[in-house]
Amino acid sequence: MSLTDWQSWEPFVEALRRSAPPGTAVSEFVGTVGRGAWQGTYLDDGDADVRREHFRTLAREAARTGGPGPKAELDDTLRAVAELSPDAEQLVRVSSGSRPDDDVVELITLPPSVVSGPTAPVLEVVLEPGALPAQYRETIAPLPGAAPAPSADPDAVRRVIADRMPGAVGAAPEEIAAALPDGARLPEEVRALYAAAGSGNLKLAAEDGAFAGFEIVPLSSSFLREAFLPAARFSTWTADAGTSAPEDPAGRVQAAIGSPLWFPVGTDGAGNVYAVDLAPGENGHLGQVVFLDHELHAGAAYRAESLAALLTVRGLDKLDQRGGGLDQRGGGLDQPGEFLNLEPAEWTERLDAGTVPDALNAAGFVPDRAHSPALTDTITAANRLLELRGLEPIEVTRVRRPRGGDRGPERGPEPGSQRRGLLDRLFGR
Repeated sequence: MSLTDWQSWEPFVEALRRSAPPGTAVSEFVGTVGRGAWQGTYLDDGDADVRREHFRTLAREAARTGGPGPKAELDDTLRAVAELSPDAEQLVRVSSGSRPDDDVVELITLPPSVVSGPTAPVLEVVLEPGALPAQYRETIAPLPGAAPAPSADPDAVRRVIADRMPGAVGAAPEEIAAALPDGARLPEEVRALYAAAGSGNLKLAAEDGAFAGFEIVPLSSSFLREAFLPAARFSTWTADAGTSAPEDPAGRVQAAIGSPLWFPVGTDGAGNVYAVDLAPGENGHLGQVVFLDHELHAGAAYRAESLAALLTVRGLDKLDQRGGGLDQRGGGLDQPGEFLNLEPAEWTERLDAGTVPDALNAAGFVPDRAHSPALTDTITAANRLLELRGLEPIEVTRVRRPRGGDRGPERGPEPGSQRRGLLDRLFGR
């Protein structure tokens, strides 16, 4: 059997009906199954809270009698379904009604332009493939007159490597030359570092509160060279449309989401990076060291005025050790023309009125708290937005209980036909 066979789903549909609170007309499960696992939301007559309270009561009774918990049968039947899709997760909406003929399973296939979230099957629609918010497209450049700090000392860097990494092998001169970012020149301290050690763990003497060293980031074949660029720091429009680059209050580091001019030289082994700044702020120094935190989504925090100062002085004050920049990720809309995050009903109103912005790059869907996850209305609005840009729609394959004879799955929507009773065609209502 496969996911498009009613027999695969019937045990779960029946379990869903039996597990519903008394008086329920329609019970639903919206989530994913596959790869031996499943997750999702249960709704009874559109409400998620009713079942939670019902299950709490049943769980207390099961604990008292030693019987199975309220989700035992649901989990057993879902496990059997999940094993039918060992290699991929399938987004589904399963509905069991008061009459068996109303039962339906909807297998939902999202095109590349539709993004799902951990609690939202359809989180957003990207109408301009590959587009990023404006602040992610902004760049920084070296300021005229930027110069190394007085503490910059290539020879001191070489001595540290020779002392702490006596067996290190330096990178080839041509590899160092090839690592130059566009429009910038590697400071002599960076050249000295890589000429002495192309990779390896630079461990410094452990002293209370002092810098302990880093794992040298190779000049090539390291994902860390791209992990903090703007595109890599971007997750979704819903999460990041309101992200702004933090300002360094001392004016040493230019404000940016990320930049290739923050040149990684070391990692702390926890996914964070020490980088040499090739485009310092007005009060900074060329070649100063900044810290890129993998838990933050924008900016770089000042660490030391030079690589030599980081490796030799190591008496950084508390502010420099912890960093001066704060993550500015938020839910605001800096570019309202590029991204809007609305409820499905609001999108429908805009679509009907023809007021969807021409410059819209992505459309988010605010969860309907009263009828979460409101998947029917969300898919309807999403497909109309996709149709505006000629993009592939969300496809829904309906699997129903056979009536009279063998009834195969129903597929929809047909491309280009979204405007004809889309709600009825998608969900058979």
